[in-house]
Amino acid sequence: MGFDEENIGKILARCPEIFASSISKTLQRKIEFLSRIGVSKAYIPVVIRKYPELLVSDIDKTLPQRIVYYIKLGLSEKDIAFMVSKFSPILGYSIKEKDVLRPKIEFLVNTMKRPVKEVVSYPRYFSYSLEKKIKPRYWVLKGRNIECSLKDMLGKNDEEFVAEFMGVGRNSALDRL
Repeated sequence: MGFDEENIGKILARCPEIFASSISKTLQRKIEFLSRIGVSKAYIPVVIRKYPELLVSDIDKTLPQRIVYYIKLGLSEKDIAFMVSKFSPILGYSIKEKDVLRPKIEFLVNTMKRPVKEVVSYPRYFSYSLEKKIKPRYWVLKGRNIECSLKDMLGKNDEEFVAEFMGVGRNSALDRL
């Protein structure tokens, strides 16, 4: 797969359960799963490096359920493969009613009035806290009638967000006038 010793060490440190996994019964099946959902062979090592826990995930139940969930949201297999290639931990997020994905999708669609497809370009959206980051930033932007991408809204640290969208700080538009 093209991993050097350092990357293998990092992967095993994050997910030591891999030691107990059968290559043919488990690890190879995960790689085949990634190929089946459309992740290109060139990106499979990247996906595994970013999310080694995938190699010990339940391939018969959990992973397929998550793919079906994304499809039911209206995302294509190509969209899902793109998201996994950009941010592979999305395969690890729970789809249960009160867990990670559902509340964030509901907020995105029902409150923010954005299409589900918007997460394709920024799947890291799911990694942020709904209560501590997504909602507060959304309400600030809404109150100021500012529209921006999910990446612009969430990808900045607090200082950068305040400077860009609230006109405070060393890089704000007001400071440049």
